[in-house]
Amino acid sequence: MIAAILRAQWLSMRLTGRGVAFNLLVGVIWYGLWSGIATLVGVAAATLPDRMLLQWLPVGFLGMFAYAQFVPVISASMGSALNLRKLLPYPIPHHRLFVIEVLLRLMNAIEMLMVLTGGMLGLLVNPETGGLAAVPGVAAAAALFLSFNLLLASGLRSVLTRLFAMRKVRELMTLLVALVWVLPRVLVSLGLFPKTLGGAGILLRTVAFPWNAAAHLALGVSAVLSLLSLIGWTLAALWFGRAQFERSLRRGAEEGESAPVRAQEGRTPLAERFYRLPGLVLSDPVAGIVEKELRSLARTPRFRTIFVMGFTFGLLVWFPVMFREGAARAASPHYLVIVCGYALILMGQVSYWNCFGFDRSAAAFYFAAPQPVSKVLLGKNIASLCFIYLEVAILIGVTYLFRLSHGWGNAVEALVVIGICALYMLALGNLSSVNYPRPLTPERVSQGGASGRFQGLVFLAYPVALLPVFLAYLARYAFRSEMAFVVVLALAGVLGAGIYYMAMESAAHTATARREKIVQELSRQSGPVASE
Repeated sequence: MIAAILRAQWLSMRLTGRGVAFNLLVGVIWYGLWSGIATLVGVAAATLPDRMLLQWLPVGFLGMFAYAQFVPVISASMGSALNLRKLLPYPIPHHRLFVIEVLLRLMNAIEMLMVLTGGMLGLLVNPETGGLAAVPGVAAAAALFLSFNLLLASGLRSVLTRLFAMRKVRELMTLLVALVWVLPRVLVSLGLFPKTLGGAGILLRTVAFPWNAAAHLALGVSAVLSLLSLIGWTLAALWFGRAQFERSLRRGAEEGESAPVRAQEGRTPLAERFYRLPGLVLSDPVAGIVEKELRSLARTPRFRTIFVMGFTFGLLVWFPVMFREGAARAASPHYLVIVCGYALILMGQVSYWNCFGFDRSAAAFYFAAPQPVSKVLLGKNIASLCFIYLEVAILIGVTYLFRLSHGWGNAVEALVVIGICALYMLALGNLSSVNYPRPLTPERVSQGGASGRFQGLVFLAYPVALLPVFLAYLARYAFRSEMAFVVVLALAGVLGAGIYYMAMESAAHTATARREKIVQELSRQSGPVASE
């Protein structure tokens, strides 16, 4: 049964048809980068003396733990998972389903596995720690630490999936996760974190914690205690993961998700004016499409979660990086632009990069209606811009409230820069929406993973889209002139408008030529393993 389900998933992931070469190119770049990191880790583990390894190896294990557990959460992309709604009717033993769930967690942690393998191989060839005598300890440390992470990730995913599926809880959970992840860094930047932890610091370096236990076991230090500690953590993660998985099975895949949102007669006047604002300046059919997009996206749990992350997590995660130490403790003048740009990028995965995603099979109406597809794309782009600038307005207000901005000039600069960046992003987004469409489930907030082609497109497109604006800031720095910045930024805007027009024409032509394929892709149902 396990082999059959994994084979079905493998067949759905085969590189066939359109985009094979692009997928391969992106895979080579991405995993080539992680192969380089794994090689560097292996070289460090093979050459560092035993004393330094004892100091830094726990830090490396802690970093791998943080990457495996928190990166999928903060990126709103938890990857593939069992589609319980499709599997529950079949008489499959629960323990086999749990094994598949854990194996899927391994598929989502390939990068951690590569780095762990490189580090362990480096320890085996290190003259101070290597040799045949070190093989059992290194192998046990790697196997137990990997199992602990996979089991814990499975349990955390089950918990977060249920929490994110509850109405009025998903946005709060997003904020809490963001706070837990970045609050320590913010406190350190503000000087509010203690310089020493006293007795707690000594406790944190003991084998009572899994990353320390794994490092000590691999180095052969306190091997028995480290092995017992790591086994205990792994068994606890097994109990936690299995218990949460069983709870998800009992409740069902769809239980706890939002009920369909019905029209509300008593909607607040402010929201209603916001929805109808495009009709004051635009004509149909564009005005109608914009209003429809504003209403539907505002009611989509997945979109709301990403929107909230933009002005919460974005502010916090960039604050330690952009905060300047010294006598004049203040945020960098580029802080507002950076967080607005991050919000623009983050919102792309649920709007302009795949603008037909939430429409799913209903997108067939756009090709059957008399209006040209370019009008549909334009209306969706304008709706995305409305939310982007609403996010920017919130960020401006928050930074002004907490005195992190540098005056109204800084706010105007952010508005102009984000508008120009949006031209390039929307242009590339229109092309990706018609060439690589995929259905999105509005309620599955925790399942933000995209297809390989889409992720690869985004990975390569961001540097290209942001390069013209970066050149404007480079001109300001090189010539020490605001005039140079304004001129280059204006040229970037003109170039962006031209690229947007050409991309719109190309996207409209492609959409017309591929309309059957687009509707087919958007109507596709997920198999036994759900991965959007």
